[in-house]
Amino acid sequence: VSDPAPVALDKVVVTPSRFGVSNQPLAVGAALTAADLGALPQLCEDLYRTIARLPGLAADDFTAKFWLRGAPNSQVLARLDGVDLIEPFHLKDIDGALSIVDLPSVSRLDLVTGGFTSDFGDRLAGVLTMETASPSQLVQRTSLGLSLTGLRAAHQGAFAAGRGHWLIAARRGYPDLALKAQGRDDELDPRYYDITAKIEYALTPEHTVSFHALHADDTLKFHKTDDPDLTSSYRSDYVWARWQGTFGEHLSGETVLAFTHLDWHRRGLGQFDQRYALNLRDDRDLDLVTLRQDWSLLLGEKILLRTGFDVNSGEAGYRYDLERDESIIASGVQTTAHRSAHLKLSPERTPAGAYVALRLQPTPALVIEPGLRFDRRDQSGNGNISPRLNAVLTLGHTHLRAAWGLYRQSQGLHELAIEDGDTSFHRSEQAEHRILGLEQSLPAGITLRLEAYERRSTGLRPHWENLDNIYNLFPEVQTDRARFGPSGGRARGVELLLQQRLSPHFTWNASYAYARAEETLAGRIISRARDQRHTFYADASYAPSPKWRFSAAWQFHTGWPITPFTYNLVTLNNGRRVAVRSTGAPYSATLPDYHRLDLRVTRVWQFKRSEVRAYLDLFNVYDRVNTYGNLRDITVQGTTLTVKERPRELLPFLPSVGAAWEF
Repeated sequence: VSDPAPVALDKVVVTPSRFGVSNQPLAVGAALTAADLGALPQLCEDLYRTIARLPGLAADDFTAKFWLRGAPNSQVLARLDGVDLIEPFHLKDIDGALSIVDLPSVSRLDLVTGGFTSDFGDRLAGVLTMETASPSQLVQRTSLGLSLTGLRAAHQGAFAAGRGHWLIAARRGYPDLALKAQGRDDELDPRYYDITAKIEYALTPEHTVSFHALHADDTLKFHKTDDPDLTSSYRSDYVWARWQGTFGEHLSGETVLAFTHLDWHRRGLGQFDQRYALNLRDDRDLDLVTLRQDWSLLLGEKILLRTGFDVNSGEAGYRYDLERDESIIASGVQTTAHRSAHLKLSPERTPAGAYVALRLQPTPALVIEPGLRFDRRDQSGNGNISPRLNAVLTLGHTHLRAAWGLYRQSQGLHELAIEDGDTSFHRSEQAEHRILGLEQSLPAGITLRLEAYERRSTGLRPHWENLDNIYNLFPEVQTDRARFGPSGGRARGVELLLQQRLSPHFTWNASYAYARAEETLAGRIISRARDQRHTFYADASYAPSPKWRFSAAWQFHTGWPITPFTYNLVTLNNGRRVAVRSTGAPYSATLPDYHRLDLRVTRVWQFKRSEVRAYLDLFNVYDRVNTYGNLRDITVQGTTLTVKERPRELLPFLPSVGAAWEF
């Protein structure tokens, strides 16, 4: 095997924990192509759900919000064409069931699961950057797609003799049709749509400007006997301009100016068990103006200077009104207590950050990048300095990567837990990353990647979780709602990934991850909600001809931690006996192991000026009953208390079909 070709200093990957997806080869061995992702089995053609198969990520069947090495998705920076996305998910009442990013429009994706460099700030765990496609042909192309749960239309083309390009894509989702197929049409009625648009123009061969827009909108209606009705709507609007350019061979830069507006509305009205009234109004909005500037200056063949800053001005609005009744037992009497909350806030903030990094190549085999980041983001107005260090040592076809650094994350203007009574913001959280990685090219085209990591967190702000049912539509009024005030956290693990691309016709990937994710609460170490101790994943894709492709994906992970509950009989003053629930130690019990097999068959018809692509996707082929918790049926007969548990089930066997016509 010949030695690899030299890589330009500004293209060297100094960051471990990085996964790339692109239409073009990347300077990182552990990479997938966009075609790979499109061929693998997937639910709802969703970008976040598609990449959740990568090592270090954890997600259940209902949500697109993956956890990253034990950290919630809110600690992952999402950036699309240079703009930072805030909670980029549809159907937030179902914990973000789908992302607002159109999967076919994305031509390149980079996911860094730890140890990211100093140009990325205000996140504790990871970075997900995405770039939409820039059409390379002068001809216009239109794509129409239809699936069980939605419609998609896209159009792209060029103008000004190829110096300009445009792309527009729209999706309309009807997940209520799938719910009706499951006999649940009397409960949930969700709808969503989103539009992505881009116009790009090359002023000169060295300078490109682009204008972008992203709009997402969704609504949800919920009606169920013995529960209040819910009506909600969420809207996200992003408009931004971007310049990318080079000055000679040594200086390059990027500028992004963005305007963001988000709206959240929830209305709840009715009764629990036809006894306990609820009247809820929850309105929130967020406006941001953001300016970001990045520069790279090549000072010589072995020295690259990178620097930049970002500043934004933001204002949020909160109006929260709640009137509710709840059952309480006091002094041997069961009675109904009335609770109310009326809060209105309008916080403002002008955060800023800056960084400088120096990439050095002291020897042909070694590249190091020390970096320093300064952020002033939380309400205190105090600044924080975060040093970071990344390095890669290349020995033939072996790459050894290491990263260490401090990372901070402020509480976003939109993240105030006003529903739980929080009316003030907390200081920035801090994490320390330590990562060592090995990447090795083996015979027969196999790539091996082995990585060990540790993330220690301090200064964590309090957070609220529902310990019994994480998918309740009125989480803040449930009796399983608990406040966690951790003094620190720790995530550590080892990940192994093997990949082989035998030919364009056959590829496979396999991975194993051992992980622990914990918090320290009142001096006691407890597991995080998605502490996924052992995870196995394997997939394979075979294309016997350009017309057909067959793909399979299997995954297994040990059960997530859950909180045990016990019930006791309490005798009231009037002699009546009632069951009272007691909460055990948080996350001290474990669910059964999770595993499933997914299959996909893709058929392509090529015509002179068009192409039709159809697929059949089989989710959870052997209909494994995977669970995310337990339901309990409680009966009291005289002095006898009976508690019967049954699982809260994730998705069963679910076939789906879809087709796309491009012309």
